[in-house]
Amino acid sequence: MATPKARTKSKTDLRRPPARARHDVLIMPIVVGGAFALVFIGIIVAILLNRSPATGPTVANIRCDTGEQLAVHYHAHVDLIYKGQPAAIPAQVGITGSCFYWMHTHQNTGIVHIEAPRDSATRQFTLGDFFQIWGQPLSKTQVATFPKLGPGDQLKIWVDGKPFTADPRNIVLKSHTQVVVEIGPTFVDPPTFDWTSSAATQEAGTAG
Repeated sequence: MATPKARTKSKTDLRRPPARARHDVLIMPIVVGGAFALVFIGIIVAILLNRSPATGPTVANIRCDTGEQLAVHYHAHVDLIYKGQPAAIPAQVGITGSCFYWMHTHQNTGIVHIEAPRDSATRQFTLGDFFQIWGQPLSKTQVATFPKLGPGDQLKIWVDGKPFTADPRNIVLKSHTQVVVEIGPTFVDPPTFDWTSSAATQEAGTAG
């Protein structure tokens, strides 16, 4: 009985790539393209999260942003004195979780942090703006949680050691501006804040 001859591969068979190799060639661009697409989407999401407002309404045209705005970054100091006794501005005014208003406090030292985006570099932030963010009144007849001025009461304000008699809401807070708001009598000499103290240096260096 004759033995069947083995089938000789044609030139066409030799040139035909394995089916699996062709499949791999088609899949690789899809996988690589998908990976780049995921990275691109992640970058866009991160940018949007950093720029978009967090929890908190806009107050005095000041947003409450996720994270810190450090393109504009300086500090002022505000003292409140009632009947001769100092009253601390609370810590964390203007901060709710990861939501930072452009004006806020970290501690109850009286240091107000002004931290805003670059497009607000020319804006003049005022004491009135800060009190609005704090949610407290500020006028010639009422300050924060203190009772309204009655008969015999008097409001005195100093800005950088000089008397200020205009509307306190219009006081512009610049770098190292010192504001003293005092209701009396009794009155005490307006204190001077020491920006070189260790506590001031530590807080002023706090990001956010």
